[in-house]
Amino acid sequence: MKWNRTAIFLILTLLEACYLPPRTPGAGNSVSGIQTGNLIEYEKGLASWYGKDFDGKPTASGEIYDMYKVSAAHKTLPLGTHVLVKNERNGRTLEVVINDRGPFVHGRIIDLSYEAARKLGSAKDGVVPVTLYLFKRVKENCFAVQVGAFAVRGNATAYAARLTGETTHTARVVERGNLYKVLLGQFSNTGVARSFGRTLGIDFFIVSCH
Repeated sequence: MKWNRTAIFLILTLLEACYLPPRTPGAGNSVSGIQTGNLIEYEKGLASWYGKDFDGKPTASGEIYDMYKVSAAHKTLPLGTHVLVKNERNGRTLEVVINDRGPFVHGRIIDLSYEAARKLGSAKDGVVPVTLYLFKRVKENCFAVQVGAFAVRGNATAYAARLTGETTHTARVVERGNLYKVLLGQFSNTGVARSFGRTLGIDFFIVSCH
């Protein structure tokens, strides 16, 4: 069977298309494969990281800081906010959850855990320029049981730690307004949340997780 030059050219072109390299993360209308339609560019500035001096100590959210887990600190974003961080020096991106407050150095907008900095390739540099993106998430029904509200964060954290050992759900501290509120669970409807609350034997309120 004879092949003409046009047919051979078309076949080679199709084969070449099958082996095109993947698009570079961040190219076109996406950031690391995440469509920009699902992201909001929030802030540009410098990112630093913090490590051993804080390892094992409580964060602003009440969680214990673990430098070998991915997390981050921000001065104003609500605790629990998911943020996509892009290292502008090498193009790497990483999703982190804000669970602490800081950095308190002029010009720096986010403080990464050591593990987050390592994954972003910024641990060696220490301080790098970054862009922060917020996710446009569809809000799902999510309800929690509020069991306390404190003016002092330390009191809320201590109460959350005690409750965590006494219930089937880990207690967490969220900052809302000028109060630090202690929440338990994430339930799909108010009925389930209320049923759990009644098992506690203490006063409670049903609130939104968001």
